[in-house]
Amino acid sequence: MIVTIRDVAKKAGYSITTVSRALNGFDDVNEETRAKIMAVAKELNYQPNRVARSLVTKTVNTIGLFVLGRSSFQQGFIADLVSGLIDEASTHDFDLLIFGTQSLKAGLPFQQLCHQRGVGGAVITGLKITDPIIAELEDSPFPTVLIDVPINGPKATYVTFDNQKGMVQALDHLYDLGHRKIGFINGHLEAWVCRERLAGYKKGLAKHGLTYNKAYVYNGNFSKESGRAGAKELIKKNPELTALMVASDLMAAGALEELTAMGYALPEDLSLVGFDDQTFAALTSPALTTIKQDEYLLGRLAAENIIKLINDPGYLPEIKTLTTNLVIRQSTGPVKS
Repeated sequence: MIVTIRDVAKKAGYSITTVSRALNGFDDVNEETRAKIMAVAKELNYQPNRVARSLVTKTVNTIGLFVLGRSSFQQGFIADLVSGLIDEASTHDFDLLIFGTQSLKAGLPFQQLCHQRGVGGAVITGLKITDPIIAELEDSPFPTVLIDVPINGPKATYVTFDNQKGMVQALDHLYDLGHRKIGFINGHLEAWVCRERLAGYKKGLAKHGLTYNKAYVYNGNFSKESGRAGAKELIKKNPELTALMVASDLMAAGALEELTAMGYALPEDLSLVGFDDQTFAALTSPALTTIKQDEYLLGRLAAENIIKLINDPGYLPEIKTLTTNLVIRQSTGPVKS
């Protein structure tokens, strides 16, 4: 038999309103009354109804993760991101709901959409920097944290990695191995991280006195197939290249397959560096040198931020930028003499 708040009120001898306010920590209930009510609740093994409690406290202990685009689910980082979100949310007694959708359209009030689904705050991944809904989210009073897309509002912020630094780390490594002709397979430029990684590529070249050559850059779309296409096009048009940097491990895996099919040995003929350090990066042949991102920690920071935005009206949103690390494996080596 389920014990209700009405049962607690009846046995304790107080009104339902008083019992509710005592159980939810309101400070207008004196401590003696609260102690009696808590004792009765414990005696009856009363378990609060979360939905009912949210109506009293005006807070909703549910985070909505909106994953935009079907291809996002094919990226390994989503699993680690979700794990971090769940672990951090559970420590604060929050639940996580995941919504897979192709887009979020401006003009449909996002706050209303979330309220209809019982969500108190949203974490969104997969937005393009050209999506018009970003301006709506920036001005909205609804708590929102974006993944890898800049936003700055009274209730909106973002978490990301230092993508430029990661690219410079990769280029430093290749330069130290003697490489001077270095190509780059990027993702699509509607992704903010790709613009950052291109900027990092240029910064790394400039750091070592190397000239940026637009012909050395290929824009893919984060798919394995675009990695294959990028490697084939760059090497055929620029046979002097001795190394390739790639904006994701999935594209790098495609590039590795294509280069092998073209008869190149790695790292003897060409060196290859990925970005992400997904699980399979250590399992390719040769194992992939890459830039490591801790997506699990990114998920925890996103959850930490959104929970503060939900619970604390005075909390000022913080931008969280995590560092990256170079992981050296067998796909890079000294330039061929």
